[in-house]
Parts: sequence; C-alpha cells; structure tokens
Amino acid sequence: MRLSTDHKDTWYSKNLDQKNRTIYFGPWQPNEQLDVDLSTEWEVNDYSVQNTIKGLHLLELENQDPINIIWISFGGEWDAGMALYDYIKNLKSHVTITCYGRVRSMGTIILQAADERVLSPNCLFMMHYGTFGLNAVHTNDALATADRVKIENAMMEDIYLAKIKEVRKRFTRSQLQDFIKYDKYLSPQEAIDMGLADKII
Repeated sequence: MRLSTDHKDTWYSKNLDQKNRTIYFGPWQPNEQLDVDLSTEWEVNDYSVQNTIKGLHLLELENQDPINIIWISFGGEWDAGMALYDYIKNLKSHVTITCYGRVRSMGTIILQAADERVLSPNCLFMMHYGTFGLNAVHTNDALATADRVKIENAMMEDIYLAKIKEVRKRFTRSQLQDFIKYDKYLSPQEAIDMGLADKII
C-alpha cells in the first residue's frame, strides 16, 4: 500500500492511521509539550489520554467501523486512565486494544474497557494497587486522600472482578486482594487464564 505524504505525517507524528482506523497510544511526535518530563512522557496522563480520546472521537465521527488501539506504556494517573476507560466503554465502534512490550498498572485497567483484548507473545502484564504520594498537607487532607484511595481501589477491584468472574465464577474479592497485594506479573497466557485478556497474537 502506497501512503500519501499527508497520511504518513498524520500516522507518524499524530499517532493516527485513519485509513486503517488504528491509534497508537502515547505522546505525539514531535513532542508538542516542550516542558514534558521525559520520564513520564509515555505514561497514562492527561496529555496522552487527551490525544487518544481525540483520535477515537475523530474515527467514530467518520463511521462506526472497528477501531484498534496499539498499546505500549507504563501505568499512570488514575483520573486520566478512567477518562479513557469510560470513553472506550461508551464508543459504538468495536474496539480492540493490542498490547506490545508491556501493559502495566493503569494500562491493565484501560485494557478491560476494550471489546477485544490482545497481547503480543512477549507482552509483560503487571497489575497492582498502585502508589500515591503526599507532600506536606493538613492532616485532614491526608485522611481525605486516603479515603479516596480506598474508593479507587474498590473501583479497580470491581473492574478486574467483573472480567475474572466470566471465566472463574467463584473467584472472590479477597482472593483478588491477595493476588495483587504486591506487583503481580503475568505472562500473556496467564492473563488470558485469569480472564483479563482474550488472545495472544
């Protein structure tokens, strides 16, 4: 297939292959966020998620044919990740997320929003409760933050459990809590066996 210059530019620099209805998760290149912290550039954050949502919106405005998201990322921010999770869940198009290299932390939650969840043979799947940090804050603010984290942890458990129970009906919340007490690394086949992915490329 011979690509036009405009198509190549959109594909390479904006992460959007319109002809094949494919989005590549991550920051645009060349980087438009000049003051970005390069260590977090490929994480789930407001910047990367807004780029992905804009691409999804554009594709679904054109038609409701299937969409594929190519994923390689560390985890990232809860709020930004849930924005993308909710957006994917509400799309009318069938969405496949295909993960290469790694899908970790918040990425494994976003993956559960897809209609089809695909892992490459050597993709590293890692799930956990995540982390958060607090600077010097008022004690009551710290307590309020801790309460919010408990809510978010329960939301995360609900998302995982809904998928796990499709293949392991007797799997309990307490089993999940023990399963991800620490960073939990899964092979692609183990993720499939847990109900957290559908197939290997």
